[in-house]
Amino acid sequence: MSILRATAAVFAFECRRALGWRRGLLVLGLASFPALILWLIRHEGGQLDRQEAWPLALFVLIPELVCLLGLLLWVTPMVQTEVEGKTWPHLAVRPAGKLPILLGKYAAGVFWTVLTAWLALALGMWVAWPLDDGPRVAKVLAGLAALSSLAYGALFSLFGIVFLRRGMILAVGYTLVEFLVRLIPAIVRQLTVQYHLQSLLVAWMQWDEVNRRMGPFFGTTTPAESVATLLGYTLFLLGVSAAILRRRQLVMAVETV
Repeated sequence: MSILRATAAVFAFECRRALGWRRGLLVLGLASFPALILWLIRHEGGQLDRQEAWPLALFVLIPELVCLLGLLLWVTPMVQTEVEGKTWPHLAVRPAGKLPILLGKYAAGVFWTVLTAWLALALGMWVAWPLDDGPRVAKVLAGLAALSSLAYGALFSLFGIVFLRRGMILAVGYTLVEFLVRLIPAIVRQLTVQYHLQSLLVAWMQWDEVNRRMGPFFGTTTPAESVATLLGYTLFLLGVSAAILRRRQLVMAVETV
């Protein structure tokens, strides 16, 4: 229970510390970007005529873009900022240890990312309205944004701990590689987050025709399997991050990774 209380305390502190006009402007900027892109498509001559085109555009812009940008900014550097600010030694020797720091900061970063993604979704739905089956589109994309934030947040936390000063660079590089790997018609792409997010999109939107025509591309796993995989992926990576953080001495003066 002490770990849970300490994690909750870290989460609350990080959320309070993030409140301010700078974070507000950043959230508003990230959330407005998809709506601006969709507005330009709609009002500057672009055409998205197919039934699934607008939901696909929202999927690419929000669970895939806004969530990743938010996590890069708020999750990846969560340990580095404390080390560089010389506060890490004081935090690490607290009675509850390093685990609550990791979990609390991770939860705060994911919270702000999901909040930003949902705001972006609301603005994007407003620009794209009217949509066929709009309520379903909103619910599906909101759920995918949360799953994307959980899974990628755990991965970016690991990058930020293992590659302390280059975590953001490695996270961006991995994401680009994953976007390419998901196009490979091989079992290896089932190890990527994108594969399972795409599978859930097609399944939850009940795009039977899309599934028949492009099943090998969007994925053929069941929704239960994809959700279980993403949640298991999240827990596993957080466990690895916690194990590394527990044993690693983080001193910027001698950091060589």
